Amino acid sequence: MAGRLAGKVVIVTGASRGLGRYCAEGFAREGASVVLAARRRADADPSDSLEGAAQAVQAAGGQALAVECDVADPASIQAMAQAALARFGRIDVLLANAVFYAPGSFSTIAPEDWERQFRVNVHGVFHAIRAVLPTMVKQGSGGVIAVTSVAAERISHYGATKRMVTAMTEGFAAETAADGVAVNALRPVAAIQTPGWLSSRPAEVLQTRAHRVSPPDSYVEAAILLTLQSAETCTGRVLTDAEVIRRFGDPADLERFRKTNAEVWRQAADAATQGHD
Repeated sequence: MAGRLAGKVVIVTGASRGLGRYCAEGFAREGASVVLAARRRADADPSDSLEGAAQAVQAAGGQALAVECDVADPASIQAMAQAALARFGRIDVLLANAVFYAPGSFSTIAPEDWERQFRVNVHGVFHAIRAVLPTMVKQGSGGVIAVTSVAAERISHYGATKRMVTAMTEGFAAETAADGVAVNALRPVAAIQTPGWLSSRPAEVLQTRAHRVSPPDSYVEAAILLTLQSAETCTGRVLTDAEVIRRFGDPADLERFRKTNAEVWRQAADAATQGHD
């Protein structure tokens, strides 16, 4: 049977590892052709690289195009979008996932880290959306999913970049709805078990926050569900994976994720249910 995304072409930035890679493989399992955009790292393990991600997408049943891309560079983004069109002839979905996180507070963050954080997390999303919009408008359809974070609701320099993602989501959605393009933001309820998240935190932190960390499966499913939405069904929204699955998913999947995810996810699913009914 054809998957839910058969015939779709999806671009994923930051696709070589972590959440981007999980979503890329999920899209492939549903039949999509996936353009994997990421920076190449000289010290990368072969299994944790752009090429490794492309192999995983192909193993999952999708066509893969690996493109070296630094989202901090608008020209690199434009070249990536052109490579996608040259290979597949269309672009249906952009998952703007690439992110840079720097340590420190507003008072202590290194100025160069502050600059790069905005170049990647804010300008990178802006230029990636602008790069795919002409094609989507010409097609009369398309979808953008900007990855955001619970940090947008908190006070931090990283959170400031994610607040900008929210503003861009709302702005682009208002401007492109008439052209058939849906623009939404998706954030995990809380932390997701990615290799990067696990390796960057001390053991005692991992233990104390275990009740707030979930596997990536529900986020991947939510991303798939959002790719299936149109400007008529959902645009300009900032949603958690629990909210998306509640609104657009299979009730059986909602119950399955309630059992496998952290308590905080179950609470969010209940809150979404109450608000929806």
